Amino acid sequence: EIVSRDWSSDVCSSDLNALDVGTYLLDQLKVLKSKHEIIGDVRGRGLFIGVELMRDLESLTPATEEANIVVNQMKDSGILISSDGPDHNVLKIKPPIIFTRENADTLVVNLAAIINELSKD
Repeated sequence: EIVSRDWSSDVCSSDLNALDVGTYLLDQLKVLKSKHEIIGDVRGRGLFIGVELMRDLESLTPATEEANIVVNQMKDSGILISSDGPDHNVLKIKPPIIFTRENADTLVVNLAAIINELSKD
């Protein structure tokens, strides 16, 4: 005998969380972008988000070293992100599906603190 289960309600629920929290996180990162010149672009969909770091927007100089510093300092704070892109200057944020708005706030607060320190140098 084969027992079937309708997973559509579970999938729908997780899809809605990814959309809701992802949109919230994207919006918070765009606010951060408006405050920091090093953030050249914020893009993504759902819980897959990229934050492009640029040393100079006019010459389009990528901030590869700075991205590496951010990734390592975020790891030291207990938040795992990575860098991506041809110049490894895009912060790749891809949290688990159970990620919450509170988790997003924690990520943004830590990222802002690190970027503030980078801006001082």
